[in-house]
Order: sequence, then structure tokens, then C-alpha cells
Amino acid sequence: MSDPLSIAAGIAGFLSLGIQVTQSLVDFYSVYKSRDTDIAKMTQNMENLQSTFRSLETAIHQRQSQPNANELLQEVDTATQRCHEIIQELQSECQKLYAESGTSLKVRFQAAGRRVTYPFRKSTLQKIEEDVRDIRENLLFALSVLQFESHNRIEDEISAARSLLERTNSSQISFAIRAWLQAPDVSINHNAVYAKHHPETGQWFINSHQFANWLVERNSFLWLNGFAGCGKSVLCSAIIQHIFRETKHKSEVGIAFYYFTFSDESKQDAHGMLRALLLQLSVQFPDGERELEQLRILSQSLTPSKEVLLQSLRRFLEIFQDSYIILDALDECPRDDSREDVLRVIQVIRDWCLPSVHLLVTGRDQLDIRRSLNPSHDCDLSMKNPGIDKDIFDFVSYQLENDSKLQRWKVRHSEIQNKLGQGAEGVFRYVECQLNSFRRARNRNQLDKCLHTLPRDLDETYERMLCDIEESYIQDVRRILTVLCFSIRPLTVKELVDAHSVELGESPYLDREGRSFEQDDLVDICLGLIEIVETDNGYGQTVLTARIAHFSVQEYLQSDRIRQQKAEIFAIDSGSANAELAQICLVYLLDSRLSDGILDEAKLQDFPLAHFAALYWHHFYQASREEKMKAEKLLLRLFQYETNSFVTWARLYETDRPCDLNVNIQRLMDDIASPIYYASFLGLEITLRGILVTYGKSSGLSDIVNAQGGHYGNALQAASSEGHSRVVQMLLDQGADVSARGGFYGNALQAASSEGHHQLVQMLLDQGADINAQGGTYGNAIQAASSEGHNRVVQMLLDQGANVNAQGGHYGNALQAASSGGHRQLVQMLLDQGADVSARGGLYGNALQAASSEGHHQLVQMLLDQGADVNARGGLYGNALQAASSGGYNRVVQMLLDQGADVSAQGGLYDNALQAASNRGHHQVAQLLLDQGADINA
Repeated sequence: MSDPLSIAAGIAGFLSLGIQVTQSLVDFYSVYKSRDTDIAKMTQNMENLQSTFRSLETAIHQRQSQPNANELLQEVDTATQRCHEIIQELQSECQKLYAESGTSLKVRFQAAGRRVTYPFRKSTLQKIEEDVRDIRENLLFALSVLQFESHNRIEDEISAARSLLERTNSSQISFAIRAWLQAPDVSINHNAVYAKHHPETGQWFINSHQFANWLVERNSFLWLNGFAGCGKSVLCSAIIQHIFRETKHKSEVGIAFYYFTFSDESKQDAHGMLRALLLQLSVQFPDGERELEQLRILSQSLTPSKEVLLQSLRRFLEIFQDSYIILDALDECPRDDSREDVLRVIQVIRDWCLPSVHLLVTGRDQLDIRRSLNPSHDCDLSMKNPGIDKDIFDFVSYQLENDSKLQRWKVRHSEIQNKLGQGAEGVFRYVECQLNSFRRARNRNQLDKCLHTLPRDLDETYERMLCDIEESYIQDVRRILTVLCFSIRPLTVKELVDAHSVELGESPYLDREGRSFEQDDLVDICLGLIEIVETDNGYGQTVLTARIAHFSVQEYLQSDRIRQQKAEIFAIDSGSANAELAQICLVYLLDSRLSDGILDEAKLQDFPLAHFAALYWHHFYQASREEKMKAEKLLLRLFQYETNSFVTWARLYETDRPCDLNVNIQRLMDDIASPIYYASFLGLEITLRGILVTYGKSSGLSDIVNAQGGHYGNALQAASSEGHSRVVQMLLDQGADVSARGGFYGNALQAASSEGHHQLVQMLLDQGADINAQGGTYGNAIQAASSEGHNRVVQMLLDQGANVNAQGGHYGNALQAASSGGHRQLVQMLLDQGADVSARGGLYGNALQAASSEGHHQLVQMLLDQGADVNARGGLYGNALQAASSGGYNRVVQMLLDQGADVSAQGGLYDNALQAASNRGHHQVAQLLLDQGADINA
């Protein structure tokens, strides 16, 4: 068998060639990237690939001299061997490119256009892109192998990693479905956490009788709880890997996991969790993609509601003989509606009592979580136990034996081990911080000081770390920590550098030359409070991301405790922090270098924070509360005086279409609504007042206020949809037309009704809004209010003379809209007011089919009692029986059959009820239909 050094030498030669070839391609295409978005994207991907080459080169160098490295390096060598032929193709491509280059190439590019010039032909770029993608996939696997900190059980670790990658690889699902579902990618979190685990981590739990019972008991539940820093997430990652390893050959087993995280808002709510679980499970059975595609069709490509996602999750879980669901860090959901919603969804899943489901959750032992989960004694497992102490002992031993910076203190290892064991008290993060301080010790006296003055706990650890920051860097560190703690999503290193480069003072501006830091400087001045990690940006590209090193750091910075300590200057207040971020974003958008000239991919690479700033300045502004005034001058500049900056913002983010986060750099001026429209949509009262005062000096103010444009058609409808009552009053006072048509809702009254803004509805009616005006998504105001179950608004509209049977819109009529949403009280109200139970039209054809399609059995009975025709034809599913069969609603199917539903009726999406049930995998419903005489050959 080859020795590690010779294997490493072979890999190093390949990596050297890879770096050389990618650099040549980057050098060649960089000259032209500002002229074409495809070239700019390809160049960026090539740079990311080169970064991966270099990361692997560094990892190989670190591994080759360590004991038992042979197995790992052989696995890496196998992965890189797959790339040899491809890199040689790229090398050949590179030689051809340079052979074609010269003074004539630029002339030909300009004269003929890139698509007819060899190096710029689309086929050439696509070939290079494919090669880059193939190489990168193999290199990333090789890199993940080298992250394993175990020299034992290496084959198991590699096998488990492969199993996880293959089993949950969402790229098996079409891009269209993934783009629609927008499921957060938690594999990034899993890989980052699992890289920190030790071979024996969590064995105390994995070998416990509680875990053994959880694996096999029907409808099992476990709650692992412990304080911040005790290693819950690392243990969770070990549990996930163990389950994957043990079930990798069992196709009838489904596994899905989710990591809630304080540093990424997209991973803090129930919607994100449900979407991620659905996507992971869909990959694990043959018809998963088709199920999601049907869900997308039924949702009309709109984001599915939480209820719809839950129904789909239940259908997915019922497919598997066993389904293991692991949810980590519930406590990292914000303690507001988000956490309450997550806990409510978990309760719904538990209430299903599905025998095949095994649910495990982790989190700190907080009162609201404990009350909601209400675990029995056997399901409540504290992480303060001797098993955690052993995990910490093993972790410290491994670090002392394998970390080169700790090797210098080899004669003191026993002392270090004992000291840390005594002070840890079950907190991994405490130990991690002390080891970092030992690494920084330059001589024996410094090590002695560290050992003899160990902090009492994690709070004192963080207090010391912050107080050790050089005085000249205090404000820099405050800015970095503030930005990372309150950023909605993880920031790349380039984004963080630019966020720090904004000078906030009397005349704020972007000061890159004076305030920029290099990546290593960021980490150095923050003394272990932040970390830089490689992540996938969702487009197959590796980027360097900065983040707070641990949740406990942010918790400490925002706590009342820090205000009683010497590190008080670093305390972070939510209002002030959000105000600071809002100003940073607005100053960045107002920089003339961003808005002058052409907005293209090259410009966005030069201004990496631009898209983030465009997306989130309003979020930070809203969260600023009483600190909002700090941003008002900047807002007035953006909306009134800096026209180029306003247009740039509108191209970076279509704010009235929040589901579309993509940059539209080609957006035409005619497609951009007026500043009044956007100020009204966002509820910027002070800004809007300033604009109106300026325009008030001209004669055409009414025309400006009523200008058409934007998703909602006009400013009044935009403000009404968002419930900005004071803005609506301002617009009406300035001549806004209360009956103006157009836009998503057709008119302002329908917009306010759809969102349940009852005070606004009354205001608009008082101003003469036509209560029965037709048009828009829901056809009329009463249907809009009925679809969302806004009883109060519906009653107001009925009292004011709304036509209860008005036709048109998505659902055809108000009764069908209310029936689809399962709003029983509202359905009864409409029926009492004379709603026609047999009215035809709309998505489902009639109210009975609408109620049946969602499984609302009580509503179905109510409608049947009111005389609904059980065999009425039309709509998406053709009839009510097919609608109920498609959803797998046994009870509703039986009710309809008992009422005389025709089991053989033809038509609709699936042709007949039996096809619907069979197609969606609802075997019990299918059997029920067959028992009633359904023709299996129909």
C-alpha cells in the first residue's frame, strides 16, 4: 500500500495543475466579464473552483503527516482521479483560447458579437461550466472527507457522508420545483456542525435505552434539552449520521432533519421547516417529484400555505414504514410568533399519532418550549449527565494530541485536561474558548496565567475576550458583531467587509479605502467571537461566509448581564442595532459609484453588499422602532433627490413582489413605479409627506398620486393591501381615486378586504368605494375577504349591500372561497344571507368540491345538508368525490359515497376518483372505491 506522503504528492500534483489551469481561464475571461453576464458568471464559478482547489491543497498538507492518514488520503485520491480527464480537457480548452487570442480577438468580439467568436460561443461557455461543475462536486466530497476528525471508523464516516449526500440530494428534483418551493438548505448547517464532532461524540446517547426505544417504538418522541454551549447541535448531527448509516439500505425508511439557527432568518420559522422536510423526503421515494409538481400546480405556483404544507407532509410520512424527523435548536427560533408557530406545527404532527413517525427535537429548557412539548418523563432527556463530561474529556484529549499549536505544551497536557474537566461543567463551548486562549499563549508564563485564572463560566469567558480587544479596535468589533448578530441571513466575507466600510456620522458615506479589513484581520481582531466558513451559496458556488462563532455569544451580547460587567460597551440593543443596519444599507445604495453608469454583473461583484442592502433596508428600518428617525434623511434622499439610486434599488429588488428575490438589472424605466407608489406600499409616512409637499407646489399632484404602475396598480391599492391606514388617508386627502381599477386586487377595497383590514375597509367605503366592483384576483371584495376567513369584514360588506352571490374571480363566488379555506362559521353566515349552495364556476366548480378537496368533512356535511349536488360536474377535479380521493380524505370519501356519489364519474384532473387515489398513493381510499364498484380498468 502506498504511504501517505506519496499519495499526497500525487494529489498535490493534480491540485497544482488545477490551480494553474483555472488561473489561466480566469485571467483570460476576466478581461471580458464586464461585457456579458454569462462570461461574468462563468468567471465567478471558475474563481470559486480555484478557491476549492486551494482549500483542498491546504487540507492535504495538514493531514498527510498525521497518524493513520492513509485511508483518508486514498479516499481523496479516488475522488480526484475522477477529475484528471476533465482537468486535462480544460487545459486543452485553455490552450485553444490563448491560441485564438491576440489583438484581433477584441476587434472580432466588438464587430461580430461574442456568440460567433469561438471563446465566447455559448456552447464553449456551457462546456466549461459543465466541466467546472463535475470537478467541483468531486473536490467538495474530497474536502468533506478531510474534515473528519476521526482516525477510527473512517470507512463508516465516509460511507455515512456518501449516504447522506445521495439520499437528500435535492438536485434530483427539477430546478423549477426547487425554485418554487424555496426550501432552506440545512445540509450546510449539518456539515458545518458535524465537522466538529469527535468519533465517540454522543455514544452515551446513541447507546442508551431511550434512543434504542425511540428508534423502534411506534409514534415515538424525544426531547433533548440543555443549556447553551452543551453540544446539542453536534450531538444532533451525530444522531442524524448514525440513522443514515444504519438505514442506508432500507428504501422504506424516510429521514429528514432541520437546523433552526439564530443567524439566518430563513431558518427560523415553521414554513421554512416544512418546506425543507418535504424536499428531503421527496427525494427518498420514486414519485416524490411528481407529488411536489402536483402540489405546485394546485398552488398555481404560489407559495403554499402552512396548512397545505402540513397536509403534504402527512401524505409523505404515510408512504414510509418508518420516518425519522430530527429538529435541532428550537430555542434559536425568535421568541415571538415564529416560535409559537413552530411549536404549534410540532404539536399538529404529534397529534396525527402516525405509528411510523419518530420525532426528536433539541433545544434549551425554556418554559414556553417545555409547556408546549409537555414531554413525559421517559421523553424528557437532560444533557447534563456523565456522558457529556466524557464527550468533553475525549474532545480535549483529541485536540491536545492533534493540534500543532497545543503540541508545544505536551508536558502540561495532563494538567490542562484536569483543569478544563473541572471548569467545563458540561459546556463544550467553554472548553473550546479556553483551548483557543491556550493556542495564543506564546510562552510558559502566559500559559500559567491562563491555567491559574480560568474564568468561572461562559459569561466570564466572553467578558474577558471582549475586554482583551485592543482599544483602537473596539468600535470596529462592535460594528462587526452588530452586523452579524442582526443580519437577516448569513453574510459573505465580502459583504461584511463592505458593511464595516460604511462610515456613519454627520455626513455618512462608503469609505472603502479608510475602513476596509482583510479577511484574516476580521477574525484576528474579534478574538474567537466570529468564524469564517466555506458554504454553498445555493447556485453551486462555494463562498466564504462570516458568522458569530456560537449562539451563546449573541445571547450574551444582547443580555442584561453584559450591562452589569466590564464589557458593557459591547452590549447590543435591538432597536439601535437595526437602525445602524438600516443606515448602512441606505448609505450603500446611495453611493454614486453604484448608481452611476451601467448596472451589470461586474458592478454587482464590485459592490457585493448591494443586493443585500436593497432587499433588507426596510426590514431593518421597521425593526428600529423609536430609532427610525436616524434613517429618515437617507430615505428622503433615496426616494426624492437621488433618482439614479432609486432606480438602482428598484432594479435590485422588486419590493412589491417579495417572493421574487432575483436582481432584474435589465428592468426598464417604464416598469418601475413612482416613488410615491413605493413609499405608500412600504408605509413610509414621513418620506411620503416630504414627497407630497414637494409635488404640492405643482398643479398635477392628483395625477401623480393616481399614476398607474407596480404590482398593485396604484399607490392607494398598494397602501391598502399592507394596511397602512394613515398613508391611505394622506393619499385620499391628496386626491387619490378610491375607485381606481387595475393591479393584483383590481381596486383598493378588494385589497383591504383580502388582508382583513376592517378599519381601512370602512374608510374606503366612507369615501365612496364601489362595494360590488368587479375585477382583480378575487373578482370582488366579498370573495377576497371570504377566501381568507375575515368574518368581520364579510359582515361589514354584507351590511353595506355586497352581493353575496357575485360571480367572478379565482373561486367564482364567496361561498366557494370560504369553503376552500375551511371557514365553517363564515360559510354558515353566507348561507344565512342567501348564498347559492349550487353556484357554478371558479377553480373548484362549486363549494362542495372546494370543501372536499381540502378534507373539510364538517363543511362537506353542512353543504350536503343545504342541498348541494353530490354529483355536480365541473372544476379542477370534475366532481367532489375525485377531489376528496385525490387528497386521501377517507372520511369525506365515505360521506360522499353514502350520499350517492357516482363512483365511476369521469372528467377532471385524474379522469375519475380511483385514478386520483391511485395516482396519489392513497391505498385505503382506492380500496374503498373498489369496494363500491369502481372500475379498475376505467
